This record gives sequence, C-alpha cells and structure tokens, in this order.
Amino acid sequence: MIAAAYRAEILALPEPERVEHALALLDHYLAPVPAYFARMADLGLRLTPHEARLLYALARRRGAWISLQSALAAAMGDRDPDTWPSDRVIYGKIMGLRAKLARARLGAEIITWPGVGYRLAAPEGLDLIGEGRA
Repeated sequence: MIAAAYRAEILALPEPERVEHALALLDHYLAPVPAYFARMADLGLRLTPHEARLLYALARRRGAWISLQSALAAAMGDRDPDTWPSDRVIYGKIMGLRAKLARARLGAEIITWPGVGYRLAAPEGLDLIGEGRA
C-alpha cells in the first residue's frame, strides 16, 4: 500500500516536522502542480513527474539524507507499490536528475552516501521547492 511508504518517510523525521511534511507530501507527491513544473523550467530544469517528485523530496529535506526507499517512494508516489520497479530504478532517476541539475548550472548537486541514501547540496538562496523559499 502507498500509505506504508509515506508513513515510513514521515516517521523518519523528527516529531515536530512530521505533520508539516505529511501535508506537503500529500499536496505534492500525489499531483505535482503545473506551477512547480513551470518554476523548475524557469530555472532550466525540464522534469518528468517522477523527477519532480524526487527533486521536491530532496529539496524539502535539503542537507539531510533520505534513504533509497524514501527516494523510490517519492519518485513512484503516483503508483501502487505493488507495481513499483526494483529499488535500482532510482539510480537511473538520480543520474538523470544530476545531469539536468548540472546542465542548468544552478550549483546544486545530489550527493550519494552508499548504504545511507541521498541528499541535496545547493546554494542557500536557490528555491527548488517552488514556494518562493530556499
């Protein structure tokens, strides 16, 4: 069930951040809004829906590590987990997103820590959430 993947992602956060993050997940993962795609396009990023959800998840937790499973849940959030591909699909999604970030020359990069997960490193003023904040 999709709820289990979201539950795991939410419970991994410090308690004071859980409600806000859960609401953001519901608002964004299930249906990235056209305004987010437009904002990212303005930055030079033409994203697929899976890439948009993945970047959003990384940006919401900027500087913090997200697990492979959380990254997969973010990217595949619109699909039933029974239909998700192998965890390895996230490697390709991350690689594609890294290439797009590099081409856009935003100074943002996705760092990998094998066995731990991924985190977004980006200049402080760069808004990759699309809400007018960094």
